[in-house]
Amino acid sequence: MAVSQMVRAALMVSDLEKSREFYETVFGLTDVYTEGEAKGGNMNALIGMPGTVTTRVCILKSPRNPEYGMVGLFEVKNPAPPKISRNDSGSNIGEVCMVFYCDNLDPVYAEAQKRGLTVLAPPVALRVRGHVKQREMTMRGPDGEKINLIEWDLAKADAGDRPEKWPGVPEK
Repeated sequence: MAVSQMVRAALMVSDLEKSREFYETVFGLTDVYTEGEAKGGNMNALIGMPGTVTTRVCILKSPRNPEYGMVGLFEVKNPAPPKISRNDSGSNIGEVCMVFYCDNLDPVYAEAQKRGLTVLAPPVALRVRGHVKQREMTMRGPDGEKINLIEWDLAKADAGDRPEKWPGVPEK
């Protein structure tokens, strides 16, 4: 069996407009792949909800990239699903962390603080096997979703030069 790279993360959100504004403004996911209200069909079954709910959808993507790595926002009402119980200050079994490259962490960190979002790790140089590598940060989005940002030149990343391939510099 073979699978493709991840197509999108599908997030259940409490407020579609608030989440959309966050991902468009803070992360620049401004291209709309699709949006609207899901009526008929079996989407509700695919997201684990009864057929009686109302589901609003907005799938966002980077204007620079093809239709992979998108963020799908799903607002379900009547009834809304319950919020998950989790440790917001750390990691949780079964929790997914979305990971993005970002050309500058400082404005994202400032925006997260301004919005009162939880920052699990402010921008810090990653230290791995005795080497200092690129800066990274981890935060939670508007509904508590975990997001890790890797600071790296986006043009380099698009060309295949990724921080995972860079050994870093020896720690002093």
